[in-house]
Amino acid sequence: MKIAGFIAAGVAMAAVVVGAAPAQADFTDPVEFTDSGENVEDEAFGEYAVNRTEPGSCLVVQNHTGGRVTLRLNYPTSSGKWTFKHDQVGVLMRNGRLVTSPSGNWSVRTNPPIVYKWVYDGKLNSRRGCNGSWVLTMN
Repeated sequence: MKIAGFIAAGVAMAAVVVGAAPAQADFTDPVEFTDSGENVEDEAFGEYAVNRTEPGSCLVVQNHTGGRVTLRLNYPTSSGKWTFKHDQVGVLMRNGRLVTSPSGNWSVRTNPPIVYKWVYDGKLNSRRGCNGSWVLTMN
């Protein structure tokens, strides 16, 4: 009987540990656009795009370049630019609202040009009004 009690207690303890996992949290901070600061000629920008339909998606940027990167949008069109410091991760916002793509496609320009990777996460930022997010990792 004592062994059965120990087994039951162990199973109950395992259920508590499994149930205690933290909720899935979005790992992005909002990054506001700026219209001031450095004015860089278009020739100094590299262009990058993803053309897969994910309507209503947001754009998350991860900067792992070792320096500061300025990002501008070609599509969807939006005035302003965003600046990301080294190791900064953020979702694009403008006037306090998340920037979304009506078609789900994104086209960006960065200064300096980058090594990049696009990944789509259908759950990322969904609680914030996005239909998933494209993650642009800059290396």
